[in-house]
Amino acid sequence: MTASNFQPQTLRRACQTCARGKRRCDQRWPRCTRCQTRGMNCEYANVPLTREPDTPAGKLVTAPARNIPRSRRRMEMASTRGPHRAPELTIHHPLALEIPKGYESSIISFLVTGVSSLPLTFARDLKTHFIHPELWPCGASTSGTLPPPIRDIHTLCQFFTQAQDTSTFLSLLRQKIVYHYKRITTTSTTNFTDTLASAQALVLAQCMLIATEGSDVPYSETTSTMLLSLGQKLYQQAPIQLPSTLPPRRAWLFAESVRRTIIVAFMLRSVYSLQKRNYSVRTPFVDSLPFDIRTDLWDGDPHSVGMEQTEDSSDCIVSLHQYSGMLEAGIVHGISPFGGLILAACRGKAVAEIAYPAIAG
Repeated sequence: MTASNFQPQTLRRACQTCARGKRRCDQRWPRCTRCQTRGMNCEYANVPLTREPDTPAGKLVTAPARNIPRSRRRMEMASTRGPHRAPELTIHHPLALEIPKGYESSIISFLVTGVSSLPLTFARDLKTHFIHPELWPCGASTSGTLPPPIRDIHTLCQFFTQAQDTSTFLSLLRQKIVYHYKRITTTSTTNFTDTLASAQALVLAQCMLIATEGSDVPYSETTSTMLLSLGQKLYQQAPIQLPSTLPPRRAWLFAESVRRTIIVAFMLRSVYSLQKRNYSVRTPFVDSLPFDIRTDLWDGDPHSVGMEQTEDSSDCIVSLHQYSGMLEAGIVHGISPFGGLILAACRGKAVAEIAYPAIAG
């Protein structure tokens, strides 16, 4: 090495461009702010102090904002709008908390049979665990008052009881599922009552899909996502207060129908996964869904139900997790068919397994 090409070491930390122009350098790596905003080459004789020893080249290390002068922060904000934008921090949405669960084959069969029977019951009685005939007046003289989605799905349920050609029925069923789901997602053209009717029709259609499709068809994430979004949409858009013009009985039936439809949508999602994959997931959000423990108001004779029983239900509303715990602990006597499905879906147990406490005489 000759004296002509020998370059003495320097302690300069500023980049060479700022040093030649006698400008203040903020020592950003790999390009200082001044060079970045002007599109100039930025080279350092020594590694700038703003770069940590273990930081790879190209990764910016920014000091906390409270230690950076205001003028420098303005320069940094301006530099991000230039042609050489600095890397931006990507914030990902948190994953939904879901806990895998597996049940015995007898419980899975019970759940599949239970949800598969709902369309048959609706075809016969125009009533299920989540659709009440008093909410949607029906009968020979009032059939015209049924919402179109309820009337449409009732016809499909009747066809379901008589269908011989499975492939033709499945094709029609999938078309109806897409149709009703579009009605639900297009909120600009429907009010919440229409949304509820379409949601109930969609749930019944999914029940028929489980009964007809069979376990040999591969699991579809689209179906699971549809049922998940259905329950969440109903929960988010449900009115907080009902019109005071509604009679107490009808107002209670409306609120209870919304609650039960949400519960059945999530239950159906779990049953679908259990049937296809032999396991499901438990979402804590489902556990917090409200449930009215007065199931006799839903299943009993409407003429024997006093209006005063439905005026104040605040003391009778518990979470679905609490209610399934009450069932499991044997606190509830005379478990309804809907309660049996809840017990199986939430706790993985059959009614016959529950040891009821002795009733004091």
